[in-house]
Amino acid sequence: MKVRRVLAVGAHPDDVELGCGGTLALYRRMGAEVVIASVSCGDKGSRELSREETVRVRKEESERAARIIGASYISLGLMDSEIFESLEDRAKVIELIRKVRPDVIITHSPSDYHADHRTTSVMVSHSSYIATSFKFETQSPPLSWVPPVYYMDNYLGVNFVPEEYVDITDVVDIKKDMVLQHKSQFPHLKERSGEDILEDMLILARLRGRQSGVEFAEGFQVFRAWPHVRTYRLLP
Repeated sequence: MKVRRVLAVGAHPDDVELGCGGTLALYRRMGAEVVIASVSCGDKGSRELSREETVRVRKEESERAARIIGASYISLGLMDSEIFESLEDRAKVIELIRKVRPDVIITHSPSDYHADHRTTSVMVSHSSYIATSFKFETQSPPLSWVPPVYYMDNYLGVNFVPEEYVDITDVVDIKKDMVLQHKSQFPHLKERSGEDILEDMLILARLRGRQSGVEFAEGFQVFRAWPHVRTYRLLP
């Protein structure tokens, strides 16, 4: 099956680039349309800037990162660290899926470290099926198919065993450039918890590459629930 449209949904700006930026770059090389979405606006991602200024900066960073591979970026605008699966927010995710009409969805693993990540994983997984319901009304029409869902790796791979790997050796520099667009997060995360998101991304990519016999790779799990499962490979 030819993948024509891919939707990658993270909880925060920069989550998708860190988790599956290389795979998205490969999808674009294959000619697929790629949409990167964040459920939250990332308003709490700075100590120095106001929340309003942080939202503006992080939106611009996300748009720059998406443009590197010719993707588009959408934010659902929820507040950082305040993502819950309410009916209203589930409807926003369903509308996102219906608007993009993806052949493949990528999102967080339900075992990831951040509460926002775990809730996003559940909302996207649930919404991918409900998006086909004629009686659940949103602005866009329901889908006539249930998109398969892939879970991208947890941060530093903790509590995540990949089922499929994608060789990103040829595009790892593109992934690095995407991550580097999120300049506001480097000092913020370093000061808050000692994270170096670029170095951590490369460490994990090398580990997954070593596991799969290449230099750099990204790992994925499949959301194994009827009727999402396919008998053929959809990842690049």
